[in-house]
Amino acid sequence: MADFRGETTPMQFFGERQEPNIVEWFRLEQFGKGASSRLFYNEVPHPNWFRHEGHLENPEEQLYSFTRADQEQPLDFGIDTTTPEGRARFKAEFDALADLAPEVIKKSDMAYPHEIGTQISTEPHFQRLWGHYRSHALRSAIDGAVSSGALSQADADAALSFMGAKGGNLSAGQYSLAKAGLLPHLAHDEGYLATDRAMDAVGLGAYPPDRTTAEPFEQQFWGNVDGHLKLTDEGMRAELPAITGPADRAQALAGEETRQLA
Repeated sequence: MADFRGETTPMQFFGERQEPNIVEWFRLEQFGKGASSRLFYNEVPHPNWFRHEGHLENPEEQLYSFTRADQEQPLDFGIDTTTPEGRARFKAEFDALADLAPEVIKKSDMAYPHEIGTQISTEPHFQRLWGHYRSHALRSAIDGAVSSGALSQADADAALSFMGAKGGNLSAGQYSLAKAGLLPHLAHDEGYLATDRAMDAVGLGAYPPDRTTAEPFEQQFWGNVDGHLKLTDEGMRAELPAITGPADRAQALAGEETRQLA
């Protein structure tokens, strides 16, 4: 049984093997602490007021969510930045920290907390769904450009074909590399030119490839898509029936459902 339990729910402090020193059995951390922590993505947490010393608001999102865990958090000085006075205080604190540790905090990265949107999770299961969502959003934007007359249907079809529409998610690899001048043989390709016109029609043509960063060109493209089309976690969940079909929505979210492991 110990081997089976080790594959599902490891015990952090005590389990099948007891500590040989009987006094250690009565240590405080043996009760209500580590053994009830959430260790897996789909394991049900059992947080309580005692375990977190009175600081417990939303246990699913704040404490034990693997979707939102290990994400870069913005600086929080406890200052209300929605007022001019708060923004001035926040900037002063930020500049002071940037002067103390310029290699960690750069003044160019300064942003007020109330203006920062929800960070997109890097959890693998979430990213798989996010790829479907952003492809769906880009298709919808291209269809909208056709409906408004900003783009011809022929260009839209050629662009989607160039980006591999038949394979499921769209791929911007060829387009982003050609846009950066790394695939000169595509400079006069009709598929690439149609894709370029489609990106201009949806407003994505104003984002040139950035050569001052190590981020790959395709990731830069999709980051621009996320920002320009204002894609959000809530929007993805609302669009799931259109992306996966109503019958597959539950299966698509299976990784985020919680259940008690054996």
